[in-house]
Amino acid sequence: MQVKRYDYLDNIKWVMTILVILHHSAATAGLDPIGYNLPHVEEAMQYQYQILDTFNRINQSFFMSLFFFISAYFVIPSFERKGAGTFMLDKLKRLGIPILITLFLFFPIGSLEFATSNLKGFFLHGNIDLGVTWFCWTLIVFSGVYVLCRTISEGNQKVYIDKPFPALWKIVLFAVIMIPVNFFGLYLMEVLGQNFLGFHLLKYFPIYVSMFYFGIVAYKYQWLDKLEFKHAFSGILMWIVATVFISRLTSGFGLNDEMVTRGFTAIGMSMFLLYIFKMLFNKKGKLSSMLARSAFAAYVVQNVPMYFTADFYQHFMTQTPLINFVVIAIPSVVGSFAIGYLICKTPVLKRIF
Repeated sequence: MQVKRYDYLDNIKWVMTILVILHHSAATAGLDPIGYNLPHVEEAMQYQYQILDTFNRINQSFFMSLFFFISAYFVIPSFERKGAGTFMLDKLKRLGIPILITLFLFFPIGSLEFATSNLKGFFLHGNIDLGVTWFCWTLIVFSGVYVLCRTISEGNQKVYIDKPFPALWKIVLFAVIMIPVNFFGLYLMEVLGQNFLGFHLLKYFPIYVSMFYFGIVAYKYQWLDKLEFKHAFSGILMWIVATVFISRLTSGFGLNDEMVTRGFTAIGMSMFLLYIFKMLFNKKGKLSSMLARSAFAAYVVQNVPMYFTADFYQHFMTQTPLINFVVIAIPSVVGSFAIGYLICKTPVLKRIF
């Protein structure tokens, strides 16, 4: 059987979805506020919180940026197949309904008080927590901007000349240029709030916007087909240098190391993973097909099994954060994909998810 061209992108999506769930499980067992954290352990074992924090910092350095890139990669063919109106209506349905489900079903189940105050907060200071569906809302906005740009430029059709994969010096230069832009995003977040207009953590949005744009351009010039070993090697080298050396150097000068390294880590690790999956995981079996199909629904519902697992487990939790992480993570991953699978088998919901 001939291998499908984008099987590796589907595989990345479900693997990354598991990583997101593990990320939030680590936050639940650690110190990163998530709304239903386990109680703090005894002081002698709190050093393990640092391990969980390091795990999450590694994830945060690239995973949502890669999600935006992959989502954007299919924007052009979807737009050209459906047209502007149907394209946006489809985005509003598939991405907007999960947001409403989160706000008016999942949040009240967890805490009616939080769900109510969260909605009030939007009208009082423009901030609203959308949970994990902040990603859905951001994709709606990004897609809307794309449609607007395409509509405006419709009468200005240009003949595009094929462009090679960007040279390493251009990628590094871009990451350097992004440093002050990232700090501006950090400033906006500190002034406007962490969930201003539903956009979660504005300090990361410069790279999110960039990766979404790169995903569109990558499809136009078929850059993923041109992705080679040298790009993957350069990418992982960028990530290592930024994480191990540049991060420590900038922290020593009192700078926010995330804002300095984000361009290097997000782009570097994305190039590495895209190449690895293209070369090694460009096929799907029965299980991987099921996981790929259920991934988006699993992403949306992940907080439900995680919340109930944490609520049940906290009464007899251990004093070892790493064990607590594993105990939270396993049922959260399995539960999320099980619920996601059922959703994708439900006649009405499968049209959304």
